[in-house]
Amino acid sequence: MKTSSVSFGQLRRLLLDLRFAETRVDTCRRFEHPESDTVFVFRPYAPDDNVTMLDLASTRTHLDWRGLLSAVAFDDSLTKTPA
Repeated sequence: MKTSSVSFGQLRRLLLDLRFAETRVDTCRRFEHPESDTVFVFRPYAPDDNVTMLDLASTRTHLDWRGLLSAVAFDDSLTKTPA
């Protein structure tokens, strides 16, 4: 499966900044945002693993659909250069 240039650590930080609650289970990582009824489930990525293009695109789309973060803001937040 094709991977993106975005690390799981970057995506995790973005979701936590959006007030998602993270639950770690042996077989997956679950992020839940009860106010918007949004849940993401990911395989157990290591923080420096690049996420798959499918996981990245799906997360981007659903955040936009739920009104939590526009697709443009999503892209901008993950491509900005850290200070």
